[in-house]
Amino acid sequence: MLTLLKSSTESWARMYFKASPLMVCLNRIYGFFQKYFIPILAVTILVVKLLIVNVPSPRAPPEACMGIRGEGCSFIFDEAHYVPAVRKLMSGEAANNEHPPLSKLIIMAGMLLLGDGVGNAAGWRVFIAVSGAVSVMMVGLIAQKLSDRKSVGYIASLLFATDIMSFNLSSIAMLDAPAMAFILVAVYFTLRRRYILAGTFVGLSLLCKLSFLSMLCPILVMVIAQSLRGRISRLCKLSFLLRNLGKVFLLAAAIFLLGLWAYDYAYGAFQTPFDHVAFMLNYHSTLKYTNPSEVDMPLSWINPINPFKPAPYYVETVKLDSVVYHPIAYWGIYSPLWWSTWLFFPIYIYKLVFNIKRNRTTFGEVLLLSWVAFTYLPYFPIAHILERWVFPFYFYVTVPALAIGLGRFKEWGDWMTTLLTAIVSAQLVWFFIWFPVKNDLYITILRLLNLPA
Repeated sequence: MLTLLKSSTESWARMYFKASPLMVCLNRIYGFFQKYFIPILAVTILVVKLLIVNVPSPRAPPEACMGIRGEGCSFIFDEAHYVPAVRKLMSGEAANNEHPPLSKLIIMAGMLLLGDGVGNAAGWRVFIAVSGAVSVMMVGLIAQKLSDRKSVGYIASLLFATDIMSFNLSSIAMLDAPAMAFILVAVYFTLRRRYILAGTFVGLSLLCKLSFLSMLCPILVMVIAQSLRGRISRLCKLSFLLRNLGKVFLLAAAIFLLGLWAYDYAYGAFQTPFDHVAFMLNYHSTLKYTNPSEVDMPLSWINPINPFKPAPYYVETVKLDSVVYHPIAYWGIYSPLWWSTWLFFPIYIYKLVFNIKRNRTTFGEVLLLSWVAFTYLPYFPIAHILERWVFPFYFYVTVPALAIGLGRFKEWGDWMTTLLTAIVSAQLVWFFIWFPVKNDLYITILRLLNLPA
């Protein structure tokens, strides 16, 4: 009787707490965050970026900062190339023609909206920050399209959002973040078989930065795989394939060339867009190094034992009572996510072979393997054979595939989930340590934890 009474009491207690207003409220909040985690994370990242968007800000007027050198200009890394170029474009002068114009026009839009002057760098970076937040959201949505579990999208977007190189590149006035946002939207629409929209965004991405040509290969893999599915005749499959390829790649080429033509016509830069393309390809083919020891070779990008030396994109050093710290420190640096490449390749090759043997779908494995392979491995012959300059931030295009690929570990059992938990934890700690802008409290916490400040 006492046992029955105790059991009944515990049951009523559980029911009461579950139905209590506090628990109902907490359950609703949890459900809301679970349902909208990806957009909430994207908005959070955007807010964080906007809080630091004007740090550092210029102490010199724009006319004193029209070159890559200048006292008080407060350029972070390649902002020294692109911000002066945008200022020339705003005055009607063609500039920085070795790169396509769209990212620079996006930077220009921010400068026209928020201004450009002493103490004001927000205009340079605001739409780059928006692009970075869009990319965080798209990584999560792409991951969810490749998985039956929504939590895979949550993890993928979190891993990408906390990659410090990706965060920094999408916080400063460079060309990469808009190109990344457009190409991720293109990948998402390709997964949904919305090929006209996919082709449109591929073209816009290439108008931002030509190096995103490497993403055409995984998109091509997707279109081929989707077009050849189904129990229809080979002739029909071939017809679908050619039609879909035309929607994506011919439209992308048309948008890219039309955009270049509009720029060349407005600024009197080149006679035809083909002349402009030839100039860009010729310019980049001449960027060769003479001393290999000066180059961070591609293997060092993913090597945890002998990594490349972090590049100081913009670092302010303060010394107080023999203590040195860095309130502003934008570093070009790897993260644990980069090192996971050593796990990614063998695990995904194993899963690919495993699924082929059991006649299961291999679409996700093929897509992610091709994404990492085509956006990373070509830099080995480019650097070692062609002797072209390569830089670690080129790995930025590969990072979304690694984030999505690791997110899918959650589908493959407890052991893989434990491994994923360890990687996510390391990534979050790494992001906390290398976050670029730190106030006094932040620095105090780092010093108390005996971490680099």
